Amino acid sequence: MALTRIIMPKTGAEMEEGRILAWRKQEGERIEQGEILLEIETDKATMEVEANASGLLLKRLYREGDAVPATRLIAVLGEGNESEEEVQGLIRTEGQTPLNSTLAASPPAVHATSQPAPAAGGGPIKASPLARRLAGEKGIDLAPIQGTGPGGRIEKDDVLRAAEASAARPSTPDDLAPLSTMRRAIARRVIRSKQEIPDFSVNMPMEMTVALKKKKELEAAGIRVSINDLVILAVSRVLPSHPDLNAQLEGDSLRPHREINIGLAVGADDGLYVPTIRNADRLSLEEIAAETRRLAVKAEQKQLNEADMAGGTFTVSNLGMFGVESFTAIIMPPQTAILSLGSVVDRAVRGEGDSVVWQPTMMATLTVDHRVVDGLSAARFLRDLNSQLMSF
Repeated sequence: MALTRIIMPKTGAEMEEGRILAWRKQEGERIEQGEILLEIETDKATMEVEANASGLLLKRLYREGDAVPATRLIAVLGEGNESEEEVQGLIRTEGQTPLNSTLAASPPAVHATSQPAPAAGGGPIKASPLARRLAGEKGIDLAPIQGTGPGGRIEKDDVLRAAEASAARPSTPDDLAPLSTMRRAIARRVIRSKQEIPDFSVNMPMEMTVALKKKKELEAAGIRVSINDLVILAVSRVLPSHPDLNAQLEGDSLRPHREINIGLAVGADDGLYVPTIRNADRLSLEEIAAETRRLAVKAEQKQLNEADMAGGTFTVSNLGMFGVESFTAIIMPPQTAILSLGSVVDRAVRGEGDSVVWQPTMMATLTVDHRVVDGLSAARFLRDLNSQLMSF
């Protein structure tokens, strides 16, 4: 058979690179089409990469931990009877040398990575994929770690202990911790947002008495819902009347989205995930609650895939559970708006006559692209959202 190219997949329009977390096959091993060859981290998630053909893994061009541009050649498959010159000829055709590799990278690039990094004893490091992923995220060198798993394999707890020990050591001005693939992607995205989008924010307290009563009634009936679920439901019902907030700017034209797909900002130790609740306007409150729980669990376990996070048209970010009363989030390009939610607090308001009553409120801050949305439109959206939350 002809040599088969394995490339770093490009999983989305904004993906620029992926980081190799773990190779599942060694050079010389056979792999079947559809079998998992390696695990990578993109700017949005971790994912497994399947072999696109069957054959022997002849060459791996990068080692675990390397960041590789999307669509770049990372491995070569064949039958095993190909000459070294044939393999290197393919690599020279690609016109590449490995990037960000700590191994010697002299042409031809095929020599860049043939085996995992050596352990202290000279052999390859034995580590679980999760341990390798954690080590990459926390900047921990696996080589000096003594594994407690079978055969001395390094496990997750071994890496966590090493990370704790590293954190306990006093830092010096020369200490540098490389950003993870996700954190670098977040940096690029927020820079793009602040450089390209002339944004401004409008805030308004949301009256939460009725929403809290609805939540209490549902919980009494055994139905789990959160404040976030209630707001997402309300947003999905209000957005159709505010199409400019559910759109994206393309040159001098505005493209309104037919679907209402709510991005849900979920914080994690290694960055920010924004999974998508698709067609939220067609879902019931119970269905929205089930979907937010499903996506939150996948985010916590780092199992979100590209499909989970694609297609968002409007984003909701909530820091209320941490006691934050208000904040201003950054718009996720190419969206035109993002809603920030604070905690529910009792606020003194005027009652009948000169009486003062305490009313549960939640500060909502809407940040918009001023090229598309003006202050009046933003205020009307918040007014309608407040009315929706009062009508449950």
